[in-house]
Amino acid sequence: MIKPDRYTNPKVSVINISALILSELNEYYSIQYDNLLNKVTNTLGEGANNNFPYALNFLYLLGKLKYDQFTDSFKSNEVK
Repeated sequence: MIKPDRYTNPKVSVINISALILSELNEYYSIQYDNLLNKVTNTLGEGANNNFPYALNFLYLLGKLKYDQFTDSFKSNEVK
């Protein structure tokens, strides 16, 4: 999913969605899953829905975000 091929739309790629998620998390302290999905969909279009979970997994595996199960929200794992 990360490695592009000739049919990959760069606008809805995992890397681009991840960059948008990180910018949203830098703007807000915490953001709920549904709100984050709506923001990504409104910004990048409906095609981003397919790669949204992959982008979250990518950022989680890199240690860039953490998930709060009780509030169903994500927080940035960056130290400021």
